Parts: sequence; structure tokens; C-alpha cells
Amino acid sequence: MSNFSIMKDYFLRYKKYFIPGAFLAILAGLVLILAGLNQSVVVVVDGEAQTVRTPALTVAGVLRAADVSASNTDRVIPSRGRLIWNPGVVRVETARDVIVRTPDFEVSFRTAEPIPANILGMAETALFPQDTVRVNGEAVDPGEPIERAGTILVQLVPAVPITLISVDGELVIHTDQPTLGAALEAASIPLAPEDWLSEDLDTALTGPMSVTLRWARPVTVEVSGGNISGLSAGTTVGEALQDLGIPLQNLDYSDPDEDAVLPEDGRIRIVRVGEDLTISTEEFTVAPTYELDPETPLDQTSVIDPGQMGIYATRERIIYHGDEEIWRHTEDRWQASEPEAPVHGIGSRIVEITETVGGETITYYRKIVTYFHTYKPCIPGTDICSYSTASGLPLDKGIIAVSLAWYRFLQGQRVFIPGYGYGVIADTCGFCAGRNIIDLGYAEEGYYEQRLPNSWTTVYFMTPAPDYVPIPFPFP
Repeated sequence: MSNFSIMKDYFLRYKKYFIPGAFLAILAGLVLILAGLNQSVVVVVDGEAQTVRTPALTVAGVLRAADVSASNTDRVIPSRGRLIWNPGVVRVETARDVIVRTPDFEVSFRTAEPIPANILGMAETALFPQDTVRVNGEAVDPGEPIERAGTILVQLVPAVPITLISVDGELVIHTDQPTLGAALEAASIPLAPEDWLSEDLDTALTGPMSVTLRWARPVTVEVSGGNISGLSAGTTVGEALQDLGIPLQNLDYSDPDEDAVLPEDGRIRIVRVGEDLTISTEEFTVAPTYELDPETPLDQTSVIDPGQMGIYATRERIIYHGDEEIWRHTEDRWQASEPEAPVHGIGSRIVEITETVGGETITYYRKIVTYFHTYKPCIPGTDICSYSTASGLPLDKGIIAVSLAWYRFLQGQRVFIPGYGYGVIADTCGFCAGRNIIDLGYAEEGYYEQRLPNSWTTVYFMTPAPDYVPIPFPFP
């Protein structure tokens, strides 16, 4: 009998047991599949996480199970139609209202895109390397994500084109700098003091500009038996002589003529005619002395006695004809006047001043200008946190840290800082030692939303003044 016949006979004999068993196996498999599909998924909406158990197989189903409504402008990762398996994570970034403003147009839309450069691309706006991008008025790196909530204003400040015309031709540079001098420096175009520009370096850049540049070139002047060399961007012999500080005098003449074009080799000969009498003076002074001035307000200086400069004088007489010197005499150097040391006053009078600063009316007795950084309990990127301060107060907004040298004099002083508010000097700052710098303290929570960008500021010391006020202020 064949194997097939044997198996057929075996099945016919025991088929009443096979059918119920197969049904039970299929039913058990379905139960296991359904149990496996009822999976746990983490749903993160704008940083807030929740866990849901759901048999949904797609991202869209998971969002429905989590009761999360995501609009078409919201960003869902993975996309709504993707399958998701246990364990799974679904992230939703809620779209924000965005205003894109350029010099040519303004457009508004909603998007969850955090990168300013991509937001500009969505507005069909090209971004060039020297363009400036501002988010809510603050210049930012267009490639870095925006960490702000609410409506976002993205402004594009296009770079200003500058056409630089020189003997080498025309060069167009684009810049985001505020002045012509800063733009040339940023473009690595070095200028010597003798070079000539048709516009002043301090000229503000408000639009396209065309500037003519003449590079200074070497000039050698043969005069009185010697040579004087220097640089000049002048176009005529007279201009070059002026630049080198040796203009023609009286009956002097030059070769080439004063009005002639400056030669290519830059060589000029001056023929002196007549007598030259020069008196040179050299001023010198002595170091000032200082004394407290009770009539001058605190931290101000006065001149009690201006003193007097000392003067040495030297006279030289030269007689020549053409380029032939026939007589020269240098007289002895003498002291024309005696110096007197100036006396400067250091103000020590404490004056209470009431003033409105940043919308706040305050009364203070001293103010200083200093640079500030900000700090918080935890060091970014580490697990290191310290909530204590040198005074024993917990680190929070209102705690001001200064160098140890300042802290010895100023501990406990109540101050006011525009944009920051009131604070008290209650901590030391090792980085501030030897520098005119203070640290503005903040709490860990909300630090990045509240902190001010590092900058110069004015610190106002609130009244009443303490019994001991250091004079002068202990810098640094």
C-alpha cells in the first residue's frame, strides 16, 4: 500500500477529531493576534507625553485613540498613514501662526516648521549667505530651530550690495554690516590709512552703494639731498606731496610740476629756494595727583587744578639755493616752561537721584556701567546643579553674582537693572574676577524664556546708601 493510501485511511478513521482541533487552533491564534495588537504607544504632543493602549495599526488610529486632533498644518512623526508596532512613539508638533516679512511683501500662514530658513523657503523667499534673519526682532542663525511659542515674526533683512570701483575693475560685495568700513572689513578688503575712498568709512549702509577706491602707492621725494618715502593715493604731484607732509613753500618748485599727474614710478624732486627756519617743540607733563572732592557727586571726577605742560624747544636754521645746502645751524635745546602736576578730584558726595528707568521710578545713589552674563543652577549638558549662593540665599531670579573683590564691599546691596528688575548682590562669580562683568541669576525653570542676552547694562544702587561706600568704585 502506498504512503498516500495509508494517510488517507488514517484521516478517514480519525477525521472526527481533526476538525474540532483545527478550529480551536485557529481561534487561539486569532485571540493571540488581537491581544498582540492591543499595544502600548507613547504619544508626545509639544513635549507632553501620554501612553495609550490601542489595537490601532496606523498612526492616525493611535491619534484617535489618544483623543489628539492634529490639523493638516501640524507635524506628525511618523506620518498619519504609517503602520506602527509595539513599542511605538508618535510625536505631534502643533503648528504656530507665522508672519514672514521682507522688504517686498508680508505673508502669514500656520506651520510647525521650526527652522527659519525652511520657513522662508515655504514663503518662496531665497536666503543668501550675508542676509540677516530676525525672529521676533532678534537676529538668529537661520539654520537653528526656533524655541519660541506663540506667533512668530520672521523678518528677512537682505544684504546691501556695494560696488567697489578701483584700478582692478569693479567688485560687488553683499553685506549685512551697518557701515561701509565694517562691510569692507567683513569682506577682507584691508585699507591702509593712505588709501582713498570716495565715501567716509562711517557712512551708514541704507541701500545699494557705489564707492571708488584708489590704492595708495609708493612715492619717493628727493629733497634737500635726501629721499623721503611714503604712500599716497593722490593723482597729482601736489596731492602726493601733501599726503607725505612736504608741500611746496614760498618759491619752491617740483619736478614734475605740482599740477602734473603723479609719475608711474612715483619719483618726485623738490627744489628748495630760500631760508628755512624751524622751531620744534616737545610737550611733557607729570602724573596728576588725586584727592577726594566732597563737592563733586559720587563716582564723578573734577579738575581742581589743571596744572601746566612743560615744553622743550629746538630751533634750526638752514640756508640753501636749489638743492645745494650752503649753511645749517641747529641751536641748543632749551626748556621753555616748567611742568606743574594737575590735581584731579574724586567725587565723594552722595546724592540721591530719582529717575524713571525702563518704566520704573527708582531712587538711587550710584550707577555703574558693566557687562553681564546670565546663569542658573544647572550647567547645560551636565548633571551638575547647585542651588546655593555665597550669601546662603537660594539661586533664583534677583540674585546678582559679582567678583570676590566687589562682593567684599557690595554684599547685600539692593540694585535695579533695566529689563531684569530688582536684585541683590548675594553671590560670587569666579569668571568675573579681574573683569567688569556681573552675573544675573535665574531659576532653572523658565530660564531660556526669561533670560536676557549678554550685553552691557547700567546697574543702579538703591537708596538708602550703606554706612560705608567705597570711593572710588572697586574696578574690577
